Formats: sequence, structure tokens, C-alpha cells
Amino acid sequence: MFNKVFLYAGLFCALTSAVIAVVEVIPGPGFPSLESLGLTSEELFAKGPPPTLTSRITGLQKRYDNVCQTWSTASVDNVIACFNYLEALGTQACGVTQNVIMCTAGDAEISGSNISGGPSASSYCSDAALGVQWIFTYCNNGGQVGGSAAANGNGNLIMSVDNISWG
Repeated sequence: MFNKVFLYAGLFCALTSAVIAVVEVIPGPGFPSLESLGLTSEELFAKGPPPTLTSRITGLQKRYDNVCQTWSTASVDNVIACFNYLEALGTQACGVTQNVIMCTAGDAEISGSNISGGPSASSYCSDAALGVQWIFTYCNNGGQVGGSAAANGNGNLIMSVDNISWG
């Protein structure tokens, strides 16, 4: 009897761990790998969101009105993991010529767009992350997030959060 109980408990543990899959944070093309930064997907999810939208956000010359959307949303946890990835890149340039996918995680796709009319737009990746933070702070509807917002200090670089299967 003891062996059967132990076997069943072991089988339950094996099934439980097989069902729980880690969502991978995948940097966009040309972006540093998690390994090169000494990060893992688990760490980016475990870090969670910053406590509040901070005063690091500076005034922008009004070129873009931030927008929330409901037709293409993703899990807030997946969006925050990508935010943490971009934040970890710090002062590395997050530059775009057109529309560039910067990070995906689960159902979330984080991208940047150039609306300058010029050849490119760029901000520190930590400033691009603040655009994403605005979206998950103000466009969270029951744990689902979608929208677009200007990167901190650069109204020409627009950060977007969409569902990866949208479009």
C-alpha cells in the first residue's frame, strides 16, 4: 500500500511539473539574448512590475497621444516580463527605422515604431520600457493589456503592446 501511495504521489508530481511550462521571453531580431545579459525568462517574470509609474517620465513635445486598445491584448504578466527585459538593456539604443519587434513573451508582442518622418527614431531601451510601462499601467483591463505610448523623452518612438497573433 505504501508503495502505491508513493508511486501515485510521484506520478502527480511528475505530471504537475510537466504541465507547468515556463513562458519564454524572446528578444526581437538584433536585440541581445537573455544569456548575453545573464538573465533568464524565469527572472524576468519573477521581478514583476515596478511599484508605480515613476517620475522618470519626462515631458514630451506633443507628437503622439498615448492610446489604449481592446482588440489586440496580451497578458499583463507577459508584457511586464518584456518590460523587464527592455529595462535591463538600460542605455543601449532601442532604434527603429520602421516597425520593429523588440520582445515577445507568451501572447505578448512589444514593438517600436518610427513616426518621425525621418530615417529612424531611437531612445535608450530603459526609456522605451517606460512607454510600455504607461501601457500596462493605464491600459490594463482585467489582466489584459494593449495600446501604444511614446517612449520616455522621444515622441517619435512609439511603443506598442499587441497580442502576438493579431494582424
